[in-house]
Amino acid sequence: MTIEGTENSTPDSPLSGNPDPARPASRSAKSSTILTRRRLLLLWLILAAAAIPLTVRLYHHYHRRASGMPSSPPRENTGDFAGPLTRPAIAYNPSRPPSRPWLDPKRTAPSPLAYHTFAASAIGGRETFCLLYLPPGYNDPANAARRYPVIYWLHGYLCEPQHGTPFIDALDAAIRAGRIGPTIAVIPNGLVDSWFVDTADGSQPVESIIIKDLIPHIDANYRTIPDRRARAVEGFSMGAWGAGHLAFKYPELFSAVTMVSAPFQVPEEFWQLQRIFAGDPAAYYAEDPVTRARRDPARLAQDVRIRMICGDKDQLGHYGDNIAFDKRLTQWQIPHEFKIVPGVGHSDADIYERLGPGAFDFYKEAFEALGR
Repeated sequence: MTIEGTENSTPDSPLSGNPDPARPASRSAKSSTILTRRRLLLLWLILAAAAIPLTVRLYHHYHRRASGMPSSPPRENTGDFAGPLTRPAIAYNPSRPPSRPWLDPKRTAPSPLAYHTFAASAIGGRETFCLLYLPPGYNDPANAARRYPVIYWLHGYLCEPQHGTPFIDALDAAIRAGRIGPTIAVIPNGLVDSWFVDTADGSQPVESIIIKDLIPHIDANYRTIPDRRARAVEGFSMGAWGAGHLAFKYPELFSAVTMVSAPFQVPEEFWQLQRIFAGDPAAYYAEDPVTRARRDPARLAQDVRIRMICGDKDQLGHYGDNIAFDKRLTQWQIPHEFKIVPGVGHSDADIYERLGPGAFDFYKEAFEALGR
């Protein structure tokens, strides 16, 4: 563990606040005023309703408390679930729309990212997208034979792939400073609330898209090192849970994982249990990183480099989750790193800013031993 009012009415106007007593306001004028007020109230309600999702997103992204989260002290997820860690095959259901379109209507990406589309068999051959970062020198003819490791970065709940820019900016700075070798980064479309699993209703097979479609597509179309030893997954909040879920479920695909401000809750406190897992705690545990770590500690200890990062002022209660999981990993003899970032709340931007290029020393050791 390391710590680091109206102005133009006249006095005798029917709409004036001081009408002429000799000429009482007409009934039609009063009706008009009431109608106007009702319209204004309706407009206010519509605007307020439209602002709620944006407000929640900003609260989540800029370290305020998101609505719907449990406010009482959470129960610890001890990983002791004894049932099978399998779920029935879930067929894609195109009749149920995902929580966000598979393609971003804007089709844009903030620099230095690029918007990239690909066909996904997991959604019937439809196109979806990711954001792609290619390191400095990738397109230089002198590097035409060079191959690169890849980090997949998973965004948070209610957020978008574009919210991965703090991670990308930090990675770019670390590469330019020589703290890590040139590395490709990919940010999948995790929708609003996929948790990077296949949802029980078949509407959001995001896990299958990443595992079956995106990773093979990136390896086939870019100069990656197509080897688990050169592939890592990292994420923030929802994406941190998703990163742990994918790395622990598919250690044959990932050699390293970083979970930034991850929630490690029990299903009874997972506010989207019905939405994602049809209300089935066993389905939740089948994808839960804590349960998978408890179930197969020897495999993870041997094959996956594990890191957790969390601010000690995390408003969503995730700091306590991380403290507890750190102790469990130690108890289960699974080597890992745990960085506590003092004074920082639930904000990936603040965490990456505080850690600076040194945040990527974790990957430097993993990737440097591989030939390019």
